[in-house]
Amino acid sequence: MIAHRLLHRLLQHPEGQSRADLGSVVGMSTDALEGLLVALQAEGVQLQMDGDRVRLVDARGAWGPHTLAWRTARPVHHHQSCPSTNRIARELARVTPHGAPLPVVVADHQSAGRGRRGRVWSASPGQNLLFSVVLRPALTPADMPRAILAWAAAMADVLDVSLKWPNDLVVSRGDGYRKLGGILAELETASSDEVPAIPTSVVLGVGINVSQTAFEDLPLATSLALLGRTVIDRAELLGALVQAIDAVDVQADDLLDLWRRRACMLGRTVRVGDLVGVAEGIRDDGALMVSGRPVLAGDVELISR
Repeated sequence: MIAHRLLHRLLQHPEGQSRADLGSVVGMSTDALEGLLVALQAEGVQLQMDGDRVRLVDARGAWGPHTLAWRTARPVHHHQSCPSTNRIARELARVTPHGAPLPVVVADHQSAGRGRRGRVWSASPGQNLLFSVVLRPALTPADMPRAILAWAAAMADVLDVSLKWPNDLVVSRGDGYRKLGGILAELETASSDEVPAIPTSVVLGVGINVSQTAFEDLPLATSLALLGRTVIDRAELLGALVQAIDAVDVQADDLLDLWRRRACMLGRTVRVGDLVGVAEGIRDDGALMVSGRPVLAGDVELISR
């Protein structure tokens, strides 16, 4: 988190700071500080260095582990390519001590990305946001579904898009929708002979289409670029999403109110498996109510009626 402290300090002092002051703030030697400044420049952070003075010129568009840690205010594990950010995040969740800052795993490309229900999540390298967030809410397994809905709603609010149950980020289009992103939540649990399995961590895997404009064999996909919303700074957007997740109060009585306001299918006719009916709302446990019947899992299809 050293880069976070350094860049935050430079933001607070637009006139610049001496290397000695910066080294004192972040607790680094002169040589180590110089190495960090070079690394930040390699990620695209524009720094002006006149003699002993360092000034932040612009960080828009910068991308790399130091920039991402600054934007998310979390430790970041950045990979140009990996099989799955969720897989790495689950391993990190097992070894991160309680009370330590929880990591975010970010990849420019995934070779084995997964969506819900075992589907493949494919995305063009370097054009989207692919990340996994480790969370440790004090919740029982029964409370997890509603927390996951709330985290999805927090991200939908940042992106100003709708939600399709349970946690697809979508844009409504007439009687249908276009999918902007998806969320895959996985629980890490601990158990013993005396204590049943309890969640120790939640890994929230997120894929959001940002700059990609072609989606082969995915006619319902869209991106922020296709919506006319050019994103210059993916790292800044990632930071806003992670901080929105972290701001969710999972104990709040009105936890699902934002999800309900962002939902695209409530009051409309839907199909879930063999069940066709009106999506009336969601219960406080996260179940979708379709014509009086609770649905706990499945894919929702909007029906043109």
